[in-house]
Amino acid sequence: MPKLTAAEYLAKAIATSGKTQKEVATIAGFDKPNVVSMMKKGITKIPIDRVPALAKACGTDPKVMLRIVMQEYHPTVWEILNDTLGEQIMLSEEERMLVARHRAKASASKVV
Repeated sequence: MPKLTAAEYLAKAIATSGKTQKEVATIAGFDKPNVVSMMKKGITKIPIDRVPALAKACGTDPKVMLRIVMQEYHPTVWEILNDTLGEQIMLSEEERMLVARHRAKASASKVV
């Protein structure tokens, strides 16, 4: 499966959100919906400080969106953060649940 660009991810998130682009822009704190349109088309980069608000407005995981944005726009910084802090800091909620289930199952199998 090919990776989505930040623009493609945002466009897909908006399309599946059930909200209009204008609603997403307003909820995320953008005065003009055309800015969001420019981000969706890849004309303008998604501001990193707006990722949480955009993700919330679209009903998507902000950690996933941040990971995509950072890997595309700042791959070296992302690599340093990931190497230093560990990938777990950026796990999505779904990924955290899977890890927790795996750990619980592993712990249960050790008790004999």
